[in-house]
Amino acid sequence: MITFHALIPIALWLPLALAAVGLLVAYGLANRGKFPSKRLALILTMMGLTLALPLVILLNPMWVQRQPPPPGKPLLTVLVDRSASMATEDDPADGRSRMAIASQIAQGLVKQLGEDYEIRFRSFAEASAPVSLEQVAAAEADGPATDLNRSIAESLGEDRPPGQAVLVLSDGIETSGGSATRLRQTGQRARALSTPVFVRTIGSKQGVRDLRLALHQSQELAFVGQEVPVIVQLSHTYPLPQKTKLTLQQAGEPIETREIDITNGASVEEVFHVHQEKPGLYRYEVAVETLDGEVTELNNQATLLLRVVDQPVSVLLLEGKPYWDTKFLIRTLASDPSVELTSVVQMAPGRFLERKIARTVSASEASEQSSKTETPAEKSLEETADPIASQRQNWKIHPDTQGLLADSEFLNQFHVVVLGRSIEPYLTDDALIGLRDWLANREGSLVCFRGAPASQLTQRLGSLMPVDWSPGNSSRFRVSLTDSGQAMQWLPQTGDQLELLPSLATSAKPEDVKPLSTVLATSSGQADGETIPLITFRPEGSGRVVVIEGAGMWRWAFLPPDHQDHDALYGTLWRSLVRWLVSNVGLMPNQRVALRPDSVVVSSGQTAAATLLLRDEQWDSLPSVELSGETLDKPQTFVPQAQSSPGVYRVHFGHLPAGRYSVKVLGAKDDESAAATAFDVIGNLQERLDVAARPQALAELAEQSGGAPLDTQNIDELPTALNNAFVENRDKNRPQLILRTPAWDRWWILATVVGLWGCTWGTRRWLGLL
Repeated sequence: MITFHALIPIALWLPLALAAVGLLVAYGLANRGKFPSKRLALILTMMGLTLALPLVILLNPMWVQRQPPPPGKPLLTVLVDRSASMATEDDPADGRSRMAIASQIAQGLVKQLGEDYEIRFRSFAEASAPVSLEQVAAAEADGPATDLNRSIAESLGEDRPPGQAVLVLSDGIETSGGSATRLRQTGQRARALSTPVFVRTIGSKQGVRDLRLALHQSQELAFVGQEVPVIVQLSHTYPLPQKTKLTLQQAGEPIETREIDITNGASVEEVFHVHQEKPGLYRYEVAVETLDGEVTELNNQATLLLRVVDQPVSVLLLEGKPYWDTKFLIRTLASDPSVELTSVVQMAPGRFLERKIARTVSASEASEQSSKTETPAEKSLEETADPIASQRQNWKIHPDTQGLLADSEFLNQFHVVVLGRSIEPYLTDDALIGLRDWLANREGSLVCFRGAPASQLTQRLGSLMPVDWSPGNSSRFRVSLTDSGQAMQWLPQTGDQLELLPSLATSAKPEDVKPLSTVLATSSGQADGETIPLITFRPEGSGRVVVIEGAGMWRWAFLPPDHQDHDALYGTLWRSLVRWLVSNVGLMPNQRVALRPDSVVVSSGQTAAATLLLRDEQWDSLPSVELSGETLDKPQTFVPQAQSSPGVYRVHFGHLPAGRYSVKVLGAKDDESAAATAFDVIGNLQERLDVAARPQALAELAEQSGGAPLDTQNIDELPTALNNAFVENRDKNRPQLILRTPAWDRWWILATVVGLWGCTWGTRRWLGLL
């Protein structure tokens, strides 16, 4: 094929062509009659050709030749999802799982496209691996998790001149924590590599039938004799109301059984109460009877670890003025049998009131005495009237408190320090140095319970805070837990319930969340729709710093009649916060060892681990940790690994099969209950419960890569649809190579032009025209 690409503008070429024609016509008219007409016609023809050839060369004619495609077949990589969710049968009447449908599609691809494509198969769950067609047909959908992003990334990068593509056969459920942003980035990388990703979503959005049991708190800390609520939440996905039995048991022995009605899939909350009269670690199990057709029984039971201590948690509260918030917080903390409270409140300039609230008898003795002398109604009435009236209280007046926090001996007796507002008199430079050392080395916890503790933060104090504040107008807001706040499980309530409580107020606006800080709750219900962090914490050395925004929280402890359903929330919030702070860091004053699992329930796909805390000076050598369980042939011994902080060690147990496990520190005394713990390992429930297909995620991936979703109803037509889509994509993004050669670049063209000019000149000379 010949195309023209003029060397000069057409506007210039046309006058040249007209001038050549004009000259040729004038020459013919001038020589008419001198020669016979045939000779004149021959001369004019030859002269016309000699003029036309340069004009044609100026048009730059080119020979266009299409090059043949590179040899070889395009590569088609087929990714087959083998995670546990692919075992779902969306149509029970059909009797085929999603994995079986994927296998049928794979066989159809080989049958219809095997001659035109080089087809490779990879199966994936947490990672991908090459497989054969026979292995795809025999594979079981049992992968513990799905990492779609990683599996696609592992299939990219090979240079294939004939072209390549990826076909994903999956339900689109990502359970390895991969974000939609990362998946889009992988799609963009595939486009850059000219590798379109085509997807076929297998499965429907229909869920499974399941009954779920969950505890609001899986670990509890209690004082001896203290009654602890065990809050259980039940929910199900059955279309009709269901009845079941809920049982609380310890060491395999039932303690209490209840019959529960669950309707319309709504959650039901039940509360058990447990207590122990001796220090130690106690393991409780809550189990619910299995319903018909449940997809799994693994989430029908839960474990509670109750650690009972006979030494109370020491709390120091510092306040600049006698606010209402302070009064109700002191009352709440002092009424907790497991807390020993010391409060210091500035009543006037140069007058600080120190109040220490301690119990005169142990909680177990008090419980026995009250049970003998009072009826339950009388006891409840007395506690309601004044829950701290029977406790021993020591009062002291200080003219100043500048050296209070700077005294390490005084500060080290506390586990938690709570700061109120206007506390500048307490926070001297020496006090802040001592407070930072206490946080870093004594594993203390600092709580600012009404936002910024001072109107102007010094650099030393501001460096301890997890957020920065900016001045602002007074505003009101309600509280809603974030996903991180829900996951921390430090508050046995949901964000929706918090939003129903009276609003709080603030004037300083927290806006800059510092690195390593975690926002547990944000504001809600503001007119501008902006959210601000309300509950934030950050680790500081071995300790923690927690900031709670807002004034007026005392109203949560004195609710109007329309909020009486949440009457216990204020006390629950503070008791749960203290337990969360104390149960995760630090040793009690009378403890020399503590062993704490990272989680009471561990997925089989996760690494089980625990933290070991030691008072090194009380141990001759580092003790080992023994792991025993029903799935182990014999107990296994592990050597703890030292961490950067003194006395802190980590024990990694690795991946364990599903079962129940107990851990203890070898060499610990029999009465050291903190030297033992327990945890459960269960299968990955998300793959079994979260089975609703996600075609939107896969379609967005295909779009980003330049591919397309293949939504053909008949899977036998899928190979044809895939081939058409691939060819269309290849022609659009990888056009066929074309070779263009200029006509004047050929030697014989130039020879013809020169020869024609020579013949024309010779003919005219022969005829006597020159």
